[in-house]
Amino acid sequence: MKLGMNIPFKTQAKTEVKVDKNNWVNDIDRDIIPYIKEPEWKYSYPTKTAISISKEEKEIAEHQARVIFNAMNKTVKCVRNLPEFEKFNFIASKFDCTAHLARMDFVKDIYNNFKLVEINADTPCAIPETFYGNFVYTKDKITEQCVNGELASVFTQLRTNNKNFFVFAANKEYQEDWYNAKYLHENLKRCCPELKSELVSLSDLEIFDDGVYFSGKKIDILYRLHPVEMLMEDVSDDEYPVGRKLIELHNEGKVVLVNSPESIIMQDKRLFAMMTNFNNRFGFYTREEWRTIISMIPYTMMATELKQMSGNVIVKPIYGREGSDITIIDGFDIAKIDNSHDEYIYQVYINQPTVEAETVEGDKLTGYVTYSVFLLNGEPTAWYARFSPKEICDEEALWIPIEFK
Repeated sequence: MKLGMNIPFKTQAKTEVKVDKNNWVNDIDRDIIPYIKEPEWKYSYPTKTAISISKEEKEIAEHQARVIFNAMNKTVKCVRNLPEFEKFNFIASKFDCTAHLARMDFVKDIYNNFKLVEINADTPCAIPETFYGNFVYTKDKITEQCVNGELASVFTQLRTNNKNFFVFAANKEYQEDWYNAKYLHENLKRCCPELKSELVSLSDLEIFDDGVYFSGKKIDILYRLHPVEMLMEDVSDDEYPVGRKLIELHNEGKVVLVNSPESIIMQDKRLFAMMTNFNNRFGFYTREEWRTIISMIPYTMMATELKQMSGNVIVKPIYGREGSDITIIDGFDIAKIDNSHDEYIYQVYINQPTVEAETVEGDKLTGYVTYSVFLLNGEPTAWYARFSPKEICDEEALWIPIEFK
């Protein structure tokens, strides 16, 4: 049995990076984050300089993230049976919290306000950069220990009775995924050494009618860094639908999957359209939730509801990742778009301020920053940021450390 056969693999050889002694990147442990610089990359992945956020900005953004997450969570519970999500109807709702480990992505507008542009509630990455790497820059060991303890507790809280065998699985051929899963595994071992846990390749999992196994041992809690929309399509060599079977085992309580498969509905970008077009006259959202939705989520439409919008519009694939296939169009050109399908959403464009960053190689670049806040069971924790000369942050973006002033 092999899961994850339809992931586009990318392999990267680990290389040593020669940097000056005053460069914080030199202190990054390559056994934790090996993807620092490859021969074909023009720039190192981390930037030499950081970006600052004030304590007040941080507190406001984290409070708003908490409010919006709660609003999104209860929205998922209500809309999951709508026709838009019909293909996910076989996924049972197992938890009060849809996503145990999520990442919200924000940009700032020209007035310095944070705007939520998307959420990864299914398989968020940049975990080593966030929970380890950023603290290499700030040297804030106390906060680092605190947030990593919280990160481990996300998994320990899923234990029931004697069900304590944890497995972290990812595709070994996809370096970023593997080291994200590896970090979660090693952090759990460090914080809770008494627990049994393993780090394995997706292809090493064995799926039977009574559960999921690794090396003959039944798995109780399985973290799988493999997107649900791909998992649903995975089949074995003899055409057995192993991905759907894995989700069925979760539905039946024979294994706990992290994140819950229904987190794909929270990540579905149509949810933003449903929330920003919702008529709240009957008070489904609290006043604070409604104010935060209106102020923080850019107005979003589905393809079937297109109408003329002033200014620029962001066109996004519903399940796109890493900025893939995102385009910017003029709002007056919406009428020319073929909206006979619903694979895209349309979101009001946010004008962003530019910032400057210096690369490890010494070049000074002007570009844009995407800020990310990780949420553990809906509670904001550590931050991560990406820098890109492009307005749309894609997989070539650089990791820029954050310092809180």
